[in-house]
Amino acid sequence: MLLKLKCAVNNYAWGSKGDASMAGSLALDGGHISDLDKEKPYAEFWVGTHSNGPAYVIEKATALKQLLATTSGLQGKHENGNLSYLFKVLSVSGPLSIQIHPTKAQGKLLHAKDPKNYPDDNHKPEIAIALTDFELLSGFRQHSQISDYLKLYSEIQDLLSEEEKSEIDNLGSYGDSSAQALKKIFSRIWRTPKEQLQAAVDKLARRIQGQENKSALDEIIVYLFNLYPGDVGVFAPIFLNYFKLQPGEATFLEPNMPHAYLKGDCVECMADSDNTIRAGLTPKYIDVESLVEMLNYNETLLPKYVPNELDDGTLLFTPKGIDEFWVQEVKGPAGRIFQLPYSESCSVLTVLYGSAIISLAESEQSLSRGEVVFIGAAHSTDRPKIHVSDDFLAFRAFTPSPRALEGLANKNLIID
Repeated sequence: MLLKLKCAVNNYAWGSKGDASMAGSLALDGGHISDLDKEKPYAEFWVGTHSNGPAYVIEKATALKQLLATTSGLQGKHENGNLSYLFKVLSVSGPLSIQIHPTKAQGKLLHAKDPKNYPDDNHKPEIAIALTDFELLSGFRQHSQISDYLKLYSEIQDLLSEEEKSEIDNLGSYGDSSAQALKKIFSRIWRTPKEQLQAAVDKLARRIQGQENKSALDEIIVYLFNLYPGDVGVFAPIFLNYFKLQPGEATFLEPNMPHAYLKGDCVECMADSDNTIRAGLTPKYIDVESLVEMLNYNETLLPKYVPNELDDGTLLFTPKGIDEFWVQEVKGPAGRIFQLPYSESCSVLTVLYGSAIISLAESEQSLSRGEVVFIGAAHSTDRPKIHVSDDFLAFRAFTPSPRALEGLANKNLIID
């Protein structure tokens, strides 16, 4: 079964405005919204069943979540009557908050304690795939490099006790002592009272602004300071890796990995959750205590994720240890025919550009930029075919079957 969906848009302040937003223009072209306001940010285009932005089945005039719950045969036996993932397109014109996402166990505890700010009892691992040059902070730098930067940007040391200052030289040492030293330093800085913190942030930023020659790191610090003066998040680039994804490159964000998107467009897929623990660069609710206690303080040396290339030339993103979602990139020139794998899982296909005809058994739908189609689980040998009529890019998200997960674990890639 093939069913077109009407999906949701979120207008967070950090989103790109009007037709400069890829998320917004996709939503407009796909018929999900009726117009674009040039002064309004269009931050995220959501494809899923989450209550904060549920998709609707156009033909049935009902929520996809309701249809899945009441109609047998649309999903595989391993699926739970809902989509266990959330697919998004993001358009970022300004920094998102310094944030982490919890593990499953932590998500349950946070939700039980504070359901208003943590609406889901779930984890939120996510993969981001760049559509344009995409800048972000993600994971802690090499600890020895952090040590060097804490000495170079010495204003931060105004916030540390003498004992904590002595821990700077332990960064980069062997074993757990380096991560423990980083936790002491980072926690102290993020827990600093507001007025004292603002003074240190201002002191550092003003010094850098007065320099004739600025490093790339200097420029990022000043950029964040101009948007969030006095905010502890201005210090984040000193601790976190800065890197730029080229279009098509990806990164996987595990639970408790600190990160903040800075600029650009990407697609994301994550477990079906909206749980975010924030601690800087945001007017939203922040939870410093949860963040500093849950953070993974280990170094992150290779934050980029390399997908699997399938025989048909499509790419498959299969994050390790994640059973809620895989993502398939379908990209090709006019005239190309893709035959998607037989699948026991339902899936959603989102078109980023181009046009095509998708067919499955007796069902057929035309597809163009911004449109989203739900593909029901296969119950025969039928496989969806995509006949491309223009240069085409789409992403298909689905929940892998237990057999597919077992195959991946045994290095035998199976999509079903």
